Parts: sequence; structure tokens; C-alpha cells
Amino acid sequence: MKNLFYLLIVVLISGCSFKQESIDSNSYSIDFSQNSKSYKKIDKSILIEEPLVNKSFNSRSIFYSTKPYLFEEYAKNRWMNLPSNMIHNSLLESFQASNIFSLVSQEETKVKYDYVLKTNVIKIYNEIDADKSYAVLKIKFDLLKDEKLVKSFTYDKKVLVAQIKPYEFVNSLNKTLNDIMDDLFKNIGNL
Repeated sequence: MKNLFYLLIVVLISGCSFKQESIDSNSYSIDFSQNSKSYKKIDKSILIEEPLVNKSFNSRSIFYSTKPYLFEEYAKNRWMNLPSNMIHNSLLESFQASNIFSLVSQEETKVKYDYVLKTNVIKIYNEIDADKSYAVLKIKFDLLKDEKLVKSFTYDKKVLVAQIKPYEFVNSLNKTLNDIMDDLFKNIGNL
């Protein structure tokens, strides 16, 4: 009986000593804040509302697709925050850097804003087809004035990625968002 007791103690101690292997993971950000370019200045204010991101894609998981209608998530690669939060922050920084509007805010206050920007991200994922990789993004911006739609801007992009690697996907996605913002600012300046 005594030997059984010692055997149980040894098994218990050795079982507790096994370390669970931790998996190294990478955290990526969506960051597309504009460089200071000159755009047509509008002496108005704008409220940047938090984007609505398709609930399927608004998680810390980075999704990829190898077949139509099949989405998987990278095991070792994640967003550092929810896409809705990262896009919201980058939109705010981009609008402030563009100097188009005299006041840019992301929080509703007692101030009456001249414009409101509503953003809807419909698709945001990495598509892998045979030996090629693409950044897929579909995003819609609605510019409102006095709660009435002034103009909608929709961008549906599928951009070839340099390599089939999550980092390259994120890099291409950020460059695509930068290009979209440049086009959006030019369009808003022409209103």
C-alpha cells in the first residue's frame, strides 16, 4: 500500500511538470493613415462614426479562403484589435492629416457636425488561389449632411499580394486602404 502511495505521488508530480508548449503568434494592425497631401479644404466639421464591419470578419482572427464559401483563420496570426476599432482610428488619423475638414471627431458631442461619415466593411480577407494570394476588401462610405445622404463611395478591391504570407496580405491591405482614402479625399474635395 505504501508503494502505491509513493507511485501516485511520483505520477502526480511528474504530470504537473509537463509544460504546455506556447505557440508564437504574430499580431498585425490595420494602419492606413494618410501622409500629408494637399486636398481641397472644406471649412466644415465631420463626425467619423465607428465602422460597421461584417460580423463574420470583425474578430481578432485573420481569415483566408482557398475555396469559394470556405473561410479559415490563421492559427499563428491575429489582428491586434478588432478591425472595426483599427479602421476607426485610422480613418480619424487620415481625415485629420488630410486637412480637408476644420474639425474631425470620432465621438458624438454637443457640437452639430456639418457632415457624418458612415463606413461599412463588407469583406476583408486573404484569398489564396493556387499559387497566388489576394487581399480582398469591399468597403462603402456614406457621407451624410443633415442626416441626408450626400454621396456613397463603394470600393470593391481584389489586389494581388507579393507572397503567400499573412504579413504580405496585411501590407497589401494597408496599401489598398491608403489608395482608397486618397481617392475618397479627392472625391469629397470635389463635392
